[in-house]
Amino acid sequence: MLKNILLTSIRNIFRNPLFSFINVFGLAVSMSLGLLIILIIKDQYSFDNFHKDSDRIFRVNTKALRTDGGSENYASAPFPLGISIKDGYSFAENIVLINNQLNGDAVYRNVIVPVHGFFADSSFLKVFNFKLEKGNPSTVLNDPDGLILTTDAAKKIFGNEDPMGKVVKFDGYGEFTVKGVFEKLSAKTHLDFEIIASLGALPLLEKQGAIKQTLNNWNNYYSNYVYIKIKKGENEKEINAALAQISRKHYAERKLETRDKGYEFYLHSLKKISPGPILSNSMGKALPVVILLFLGILAFTILLMAGLNYTNLMIAKSLKRSREIGVRKVLGATRWQIFLQFIGESVIFALVSLAASYLILQFLKTALLQLHLVQEFSIDLTEDKWVYIYFILFAISIGIFAGLLPAGYLSGFKPIVVLKNMMSKKGSERQLLRKGLMVVQFTISMVFIATVFVIFFQMRYLMQVDYGINDKNILNVNLSGNDYKKLSVELGSVAGVQQIGFVSHRLGTFQDYSDNYKLKISDAPFVMRDFRADPNFISNLKLRFAAGRNFATDLPDDRETEVIINEKALGYFNFKTADEAIGQQIYASDSIALSIVGVVNDFHFRPMNYEIGPLAFRYRPADFQHMSIAFEPGSNDKIIKALSSIWKKADPVHQLEYNLMRQDIDDAYESSGFTDILKIMEYVSFLSIIIACLGMLGMVMYNTQLRIKEVSIRKVMGAGVKDVTLLLSRSFIWLIGIGVAIGIPLSYLLGNLILQNFAYKISCGIWLISAGGVITALLGLIAICSQTIKAALANPVKNLRTE
Repeated sequence: MLKNILLTSIRNIFRNPLFSFINVFGLAVSMSLGLLIILIIKDQYSFDNFHKDSDRIFRVNTKALRTDGGSENYASAPFPLGISIKDGYSFAENIVLINNQLNGDAVYRNVIVPVHGFFADSSFLKVFNFKLEKGNPSTVLNDPDGLILTTDAAKKIFGNEDPMGKVVKFDGYGEFTVKGVFEKLSAKTHLDFEIIASLGALPLLEKQGAIKQTLNNWNNYYSNYVYIKIKKGENEKEINAALAQISRKHYAERKLETRDKGYEFYLHSLKKISPGPILSNSMGKALPVVILLFLGILAFTILLMAGLNYTNLMIAKSLKRSREIGVRKVLGATRWQIFLQFIGESVIFALVSLAASYLILQFLKTALLQLHLVQEFSIDLTEDKWVYIYFILFAISIGIFAGLLPAGYLSGFKPIVVLKNMMSKKGSERQLLRKGLMVVQFTISMVFIATVFVIFFQMRYLMQVDYGINDKNILNVNLSGNDYKKLSVELGSVAGVQQIGFVSHRLGTFQDYSDNYKLKISDAPFVMRDFRADPNFISNLKLRFAAGRNFATDLPDDRETEVIINEKALGYFNFKTADEAIGQQIYASDSIALSIVGVVNDFHFRPMNYEIGPLAFRYRPADFQHMSIAFEPGSNDKIIKALSSIWKKADPVHQLEYNLMRQDIDDAYESSGFTDILKIMEYVSFLSIIIACLGMLGMVMYNTQLRIKEVSIRKVMGAGVKDVTLLLSRSFIWLIGIGVAIGIPLSYLLGNLILQNFAYKISCGIWLISAGGVITALLGLIAICSQTIKAALANPVKNLRTE
């Protein structure tokens, strides 16, 4: 039977080469997206699978309840929480405590290497199965100065020297001794590190002020991570109830962060961290499950359209194959055998399409690896033997899915009906089903194209809108810990440099500080974002002052005295006018007294996803991380060349990092993923309209072939090209019109849903949505007219010579 199915399927493929091409091409391009999703899913579900008893390992997450009624989930938790669990509860077999404040430069002799990592206690290697190439896993983190390096970090710091026992100095943290080196890790983990230092160093570092208060601070839920390996048989719900009890006990009378009214703790399985929910303070590069879901929905939609194409063309050809089915049934074939015959043909089509889709996949992988999203999450798209098995199973599943409706429909034909040409009722049912499927295809295509228009014009708006600042001819440079005054002196003499300012963070991105502010020392504070900047930076931005002045040029570096706020902040301090605020004293960080010397007009200091909020500028040189160079138009190349030369002498270790301010603002949207989403949607829209038009093309060709003699007779009787073209096209044009009509309200709803993510946005007007409908209709008409006009121009004599 299998041999018969195979031979019949191959014969049908070659008997109708054009229809076979349409089916294979549509399935191939859509399946290539499916193959890509399989690779991404395989990669994301491979995180942390190498740990023993990973089903019993959990991270404790924090849910911070805000005073405004909102909440925010964190992957981190307070350090004392782990101690309380260890001392007061028996459900934990082991507890791992991690502090994320170990970042900076590792110094060994004359070698300075930027590294990242964290502090961890000795339980780390007992719970997580990271193997050591050198060192004793039982004792490596016991001593306060203990340090473990990855092989790559050891190579960067020590070269070919044996790192064991060597002393490495970390700026601000003191000296640590290398007690171990990790084996090269081939598996993936959400724990992102190059170095791990002993948690025993924290008491001294905390006492010295090198790190934030952590050990006994229940409010510090953002610097620490708590992992628990629970005992066998323990219940997750009961443990969450115990965590709630701990929260109530320790926060009942404790003073909380000013924006918080309480905290909840809950377990998060190691197996569900990647892919997982979006959490603040997430460690590592695990892809949020919502992105995976988004990509999966897109791939499924395109696969659905290709499947509809296959279904449509198979049902359209049912009239030709109805006699074949009737004869088979008369000769003894059962409905189940006929059903399997068509399912088999569908699966073979899918397997042939798989070969073509694999070639398309190689192109997609190259394109996908260029996306910021893929680079940010280090998505690995390599293939192995299991992947190929998944691919084949996927193709078989698609074949079965695409063939179900045609197989069920065709296998239900009654032999006496088809052999006596009594298919008129069935024919009308067939046409109604085919038309419905084509409407669905063009509706989906129209929604995709309109969505691309919405995202494209929104992105263009964001990148062209006036932020209320001068973002032209300004170069942002990362100081990388260098002496800002020394760099300023050396760069000040470079031709083309107009002014050099300094700031804590790059403006217009997602980066800034936030602190507690209040008008009176007895007032309840509120959280306000701020930048630490000098007067030159504010001058470079050309901010307009509603009242007051810029910072004084002779402010002391070691203490703060002045502050500049924006107009939005006035209401938070209960000031009615900008002039009223000048000279008033406010408090930052609960106790730092600052005098308001200026009020600037509101401007966008964060991406346009956010509304303009209250903002402060503070003069605090210790927090300067970026240099802002205002330069004469056309002199940027010359300045960058001079800057590179000065940088190499001042800092031979760190690479020079710079960017134009406007480019920084534009890059912020790329890093947020909107640019990548636009590129993905463009590609998916292109595929959807190609598949829909191919399906329409196939149906028009088939319909034209069925009616070719009718058309020829009409032409002989005097019908013109216009009349014949309209005759053949009318029903298909109606289908496109219905698809567009349904797609317009759907596109409007989806477009507005997308725009809700932006505080400042374009209007999703009917003209924008209609543009997507017009493009969909035009492409559909081209597909229709390419065949109907050809049929109308054909010589009727050639088609009637046998009559």
